[in-house]
Amino acid sequence: MPKLTLRLLQHSRRRELEEYLRLYSRCFNPDERVSPGVLRRVMVPSPARVNLVHLFAAYLDGRLVGGACTLVLPAFRVVFGSYIFVDHALRGRGLSVRILRQVLREERRGPHGWNWRFYGEVTAASGERWHTLLARVGFRFLPALWPLVSYRNPGKVVAGRLCYFPYRKNPPPRFSQLALLLYIHALFYGPEATHRHLVPRLKDFVSLEAQ
Repeated sequence: MPKLTLRLLQHSRRRELEEYLRLYSRCFNPDERVSPGVLRRVMVPSPARVNLVHLFAAYLDGRLVGGACTLVLPAFRVVFGSYIFVDHALRGRGLSVRILRQVLREERRGPHGWNWRFYGEVTAASGERWHTLLARVGFRFLPALWPLVSYRNPGKVVAGRLCYFPYRKNPPPRFSQLALLLYIHALFYGPEATHRHLVPRLKDFVSLEAQ
């Protein structure tokens, strides 16, 4: 089996980054795809940006075949996997799962210690096969609809599910899934979309009753 190598891209490696972004752009429809310009900007280190964006490029015998994009959230001790992708011509060969397993290993330990969970969004466009593979790897799915918002049409909600891979059994001190979900959704889609699409569904994800 050809060796699959995962490489964390640096913003200063312009040629590798642009090749990666071109492949990424071909692999997702505009509803699901954040602008490559946004990825270029947020992966540049900044003291004002506490969350780290990681772009992983996957090479098979030296050829770029896919990649992954993750967001590291030190305050919550979790990682959010936004995208995993493989060149259309090479799909169906198990590369997505191999990339996923390597990303999970790379992100197990964060800047402030061991991470607790690796979360991910899955859309209907991913297909049932991808849901099955994620479950086989060890991901658990939250039952409620996760309201992804189209990047092309902000008024459109894309059907999706939220899942997570449990690195550890117990959450970090003061962890709040409610705070995490609100933070992630507002960060990706904006506060107005969160208020409109996620807030009415929060009771489907977490208990809102006073303890």
